[in-house]
Amino acid sequence: MDTAVQGPAPVNGVTYKNTSDSGSLTGGTSLNSTFDMFLKLLTTQLKNQDPLNPTDNNEFVNQLTQFSQTEAALNTNTKLDSLIALQGNSQLSSALGYVGNVIKADSIVLNLDDSGADIAYALTGNSAKTEIKIIDATGKTVRVLNGSLTAGQHEIHWDGNDESGNPLEKGLYGFAVVATDSDDKVIQTAQGIKGTVTGVQMSNGTVVLNLGEVEIPLENVQAVLQKPASGSS
Repeated sequence: MDTAVQGPAPVNGVTYKNTSDSGSLTGGTSLNSTFDMFLKLLTTQLKNQDPLNPTDNNEFVNQLTQFSQTEAALNTNTKLDSLIALQGNSQLSSALGYVGNVIKADSIVLNLDDSGADIAYALTGNSAKTEIKIIDATGKTVRVLNGSLTAGQHEIHWDGNDESGNPLEKGLYGFAVVATDSDDKVIQTAQGIKGTVTGVQMSNGTVVLNLGEVEIPLENVQAVLQKPASGSS
């Protein structure tokens, strides 16, 4: 039985495309494999040319030159693919240092596990009311947390329970930070998550960090914190 080779997992619904796929730079067939066919076509052309008006020799030279240039271009693309692959492997190796570290990153999705979930957010001004709304896969708000009212950066922990105190199913949830002032005007906010990096992967040439089931592009990381002490939760 043939065994399918599994590539990296998709990020935000976008499937990773391996450089060995037919759509890559060098996915086409090399001209070396068709050189015999080229010679046959050239020989046929010579046999069928008009003896009274033969094809200019310069034309044959041009055809051979174009053939060689095209082959050289494909070889260059092959080398570029190899360099890109090596660069990706280097980036992935460097990203392994994130595994086990706690990070803060921009996100509108959080991962609920046995310990709950930590949300990081910031207010650009003081608010009269700040709410963090937890949203399930159906779009329903399952919990509303009361956040800080002062400008600046803040964190809040969600225990994973709904409004009635019942534990919710572990997995991915969306969330939104909504802050308003005393005139009920919306205050600009920034939101993200805090968690331990559990793995790294490449997707579409981008390094992605895994925080449980949440996938965070490396460029979205805002802070890297100290590794949690051994044995801590």
